[in-house]
Amino acid sequence: MSALVDPVQPLLKAHRRLASDLADLCREVNHEVYLVGGSVRDAILGRTVRDLDLTLAADGLALGRKLADRLRCPFVPLDDTDRTGRVVLRRRFTIDISSFKGDSLEADLRKRDFTINAMAVRLADVLDGRPSVIDPLGGAADLAARRLNAVSEASFRDDPLRVLRAFRLAGQFGLGITSRTEAWLTALNEDLREVSGERLLYELSLIMGRRRTSDRVSAMVRSGVFGSLFSGWMESSSASASTSTFRRLEQTDRLIARDVFLEDQGLYAHLTGYEAKMAGDRTSLWILRFASLLLCGIRASGTVPTADQVEGADGGAAGSTDPTPELVEGADGGSAGGTDPTLELVEGAADRLRLSRRERQSLHQLVFGAVWLLEGTALREPDDEALCRILRGSKDDTPGAALLALAHAPDEGNATGGRTAKAAHRLLRLYTRHRNLRAKGLMLNGADIMDDLGLPEGPEVGRLLDKLETIQTIHDIRTREQARKMLYVDAAHGLTGAHGLTGAHGQTGAEGRTGAESVQRVLRGPDCEF
Repeated sequence: MSALVDPVQPLLKAHRRLASDLADLCREVNHEVYLVGGSVRDAILGRTVRDLDLTLAADGLALGRKLADRLRCPFVPLDDTDRTGRVVLRRRFTIDISSFKGDSLEADLRKRDFTINAMAVRLADVLDGRPSVIDPLGGAADLAARRLNAVSEASFRDDPLRVLRAFRLAGQFGLGITSRTEAWLTALNEDLREVSGERLLYELSLIMGRRRTSDRVSAMVRSGVFGSLFSGWMESSSASASTSTFRRLEQTDRLIARDVFLEDQGLYAHLTGYEAKMAGDRTSLWILRFASLLLCGIRASGTVPTADQVEGADGGAAGSTDPTPELVEGADGGSAGGTDPTLELVEGAADRLRLSRRERQSLHQLVFGAVWLLEGTALREPDDEALCRILRGSKDDTPGAALLALAHAPDEGNATGGRTAKAAHRLLRLYTRHRNLRAKGLMLNGADIMDDLGLPEGPEVGRLLDKLETIQTIHDIRTREQARKMLYVDAAHGLTGAHGLTGAHGQTGAEGRTGAESVQRVLRGPDCEF
């Protein structure tokens, strides 16, 4: 069966002495060394085997260390109880060696997760080019029939993470989960609450980092997996909620895949960045899909802020030019007061998965950027200044936030959906202008503003720099004189008001009047069209 040998050859050639040293290892334990698990599955499928999984009756940890010493390769102890160690070869190939889980090879195979991972081949036979599959549980037949069968119900009790692994393998290899296996994982998915965040993150990022994940993730929602993982959201199992979730996740997939039948609203030019690595082997695509799922949970739970709340958060009633004071604090891992239920859901998910600081910040910016855009278009189309506030909060994740808003908006035939599509297009246009602006810089700096207005260094200068950034993002400003006139025109109407400039230390008396005179002087400069 050369078909089983060929997929292993790249790994065997990763070290010039590997094949001979493995043959020596086989002889030392009377040829009772077996290739098992995913290695056999991938070889049967004709996929290149990068990770060699070996098991034997002897001490796997000790023999693994001995093999690493012979090859002069790094060795990583993995599990002292199961006596498992890893030999790390060049080009990221690895060999895991473990002791039997049980008193025989068959007992070991019966303790594995799924039948497609419970096959074995004698290693000596692979090296000799004449392997045959040892398959007591029918894994090869299940693989051929494209079905995923758990070895037993105990498989999920022994390791609850196998609930997620079932969905990952089903999506990865195009398998249907059998009804018996689905019943077991549904009954036991609450045990996922005991699994560490790091292990959950690994499986979820693999599931959501693949192409076209909506059907698999929707099946996880229906089975109650996400309700177990994240209390307070995705607990609804109604048919309408499941249908809505699938539709939004499918739309997210289609936009990511650049479906030619969808209007991209200028989105596709900005999506390449989401294929870059974010942490470890994880790309930003997984966090984009996870943010879409989280949006489904937020909107289903009814915690999305109203239009009035969003207007205040965007700097309307609250008077802030930065729409995200809670976002900035939350993204940095600090406390945001815990008063906003949407923020609590986002923070709870980030905490549960132990996200890196960068992934946590990206999750905030994606979710809240999409929420602000969706709620901002619920009653009317937002103006450019409102879109710039969203841009400031979403930062580099603005294209992702726009994608999520498009995926979760009503159809374009609906008035709100049409407004969202137009606003997303305008937001992406402003995002392009803003990126160019960041590369070129502002027309004025803090020292210019302090000299013009007689202001001390402080938050007022920062506020004006933020305003100038918005002005230059929206308008085609070509000279410093234009920038001054557009920036200071509001200040001429009352520097001492609640939202205007004040004198030094917030005084509103003579020093404030001096500031007003400075602005009037600036505005009386050479005429400028804008």
